[in-house]
Amino acid sequence: MPATDSSVELQGWKVLVVEDEPLEALDYCDRLSEAGAEIVGPFDSASEALEVVAREPVDVALLDYALADKTSEELQTALETRHIPFVVLTGYPRVLVRRDNQQMVLSKPISPHLLCKTIKAAAMGAVR
Repeated sequence: MPATDSSVELQGWKVLVVEDEPLEALDYCDRLSEAGAEIVGPFDSASEALEVVAREPVDVALLDYALADKTSEELQTALETRHIPFVVLTGYPRVLVRRDNQQMVLSKPISPHLLCKTIKAAAMGAVR
């Protein structure tokens, strides 16, 4: 998917990427960067990401559910407290990771277009 596709344009958006699988993290970062996003990370642990969220501005986040140190639930709460939208991308069944009916949970693997489209929607407030 070309970065010039206006449906996935992420120019000027700071996207936090938290994924403990290195190849997947790099792939997500590449795809989001190609769409114009400024990447914060990637981080492989919730603890590391929590430290960054506390001190650095972020517009939207892409989170794996099961991370190197623990699940992303505490990080999700911290993002909600700061009113930072996020998308959970996981291999786990949605029913196990969804905190409420409005939370956006996507399943791995994901197409580059859907990844960028969903991050853009979350950042713009369309995904609640």
